[in-house]
Amino acid sequence: MQQVVGANPTFLVSDGEDGSTTELLRRMGQAMGRPARLVPVPASWLKLAAALVGKPDVAQRLCGSLQVDIEKTRHLLGWTPPVLVDEGLRRAVAGGCHSLRPRSDEG
Repeated sequence: MQQVVGANPTFLVSDGEDGSTTELLRRMGQAMGRPARLVPVPASWLKLAAALVGKPDVAQRLCGSLQVDIEKTRHLLGWTPPVLVDEGLRRAVAGGCHSLRPRSDEG
């Protein structure tokens, strides 16, 4: 492992997979055991609508790239993703479903 150069370096982490917002929503649906009901909308319409309500950054986040380069993190820290997207979504759904159940003392 090499020494990190500079004070307070920034390290990016991801699962190492590149995907779109649409793909993430489909995978979330799959993890929930439900189909993702997606309506195709041209990116230009989303950008226009977001601009009209003063939120162009929202359209950029929805339509832009979700790609993160984690090579620096892998190389300098020897880091590898401990959980892949599908497993993380499965765990999130399992944990979320558990937390939504009423407690026995809530009637």
